[in-house]
Amino acid sequence: MFSLAMMKRKKLQQRADVINLLQKFPKRNRPIFPLVCDSSINIIAEVKKASPSAGTIKDVDPATQATLYQKAGAKAVSVLADSYYFNGSFDDVYHVADAVRLPVLCKEFICYPEQIDIAYNAGADMILLIASLLTSDELHHLFTYTTSKGLLPLIEVHTISELDSVLTLQPDYIMVNIRNLNTLELEYDIAIATLKSIPDNIQTICASGINNPETLQRIKEQTGTTTFLVGTALMKANDPQKLLQELSHVC
Repeated sequence: MFSLAMMKRKKLQQRADVINLLQKFPKRNRPIFPLVCDSSINIIAEVKKASPSAGTIKDVDPATQATLYQKAGAKAVSVLADSYYFNGSFDDVYHVADAVRLPVLCKEFICYPEQIDIAYNAGADMILLIASLLTSDELHHLFTYTTSKGLLPLIEVHTISELDSVLTLQPDYIMVNIRNLNTLELEYDIAIATLKSIPDNIQTICASGINNPETLQRIKEQTGTTTFLVGTALMKANDPQKLLQELSHVC
């Protein structure tokens, strides 16, 4: 069974490995790029070689894929750094950050400040923090540590019940994952209700399950969300630039 508990146990066992990675990325060689979203459709395009739900998706050169996204008008690039479930790495983050002049989101199961240090040095501009993976105290500490580095902490939730502790942090952005990370099922109704429950002064991002313009349009109309993280659909597309542009031009 794929579960958050399993993920956390794995990370707890690997803290020494995480600390050792800091030697591989000793310093940052890139300015910080802020995420700027407007009232039009904003796509955060993801480099994702594999996932627990889809298995192997496509083995691509991360920098080349990210460059395609940049040319097609992506507002940011998300990169999987987890190797166990997603066949990613901090090397992928580094190479993408070196190739594009867009904000780069490091998607990893973040449990330790050292992981944030590595992502910062590798060139990431945003750090994913999964609310269901962390206690309230852990989330607060990692959120604060991320902001102290000048990076954007992007908190991910799935349900309304997760919002209470998240909202106390007064984040600028909250990302709602349509996928239930414990069952791997896509739960659109739960995600839509959660998106609608987020205060208007917080920018919402919708992630997972965005496979076509029609799905994006439906979620936008029901929730007012205009920023979407799209991964699997772009990775599977024969022409990812065309699909990204089709998604971006939904009215």
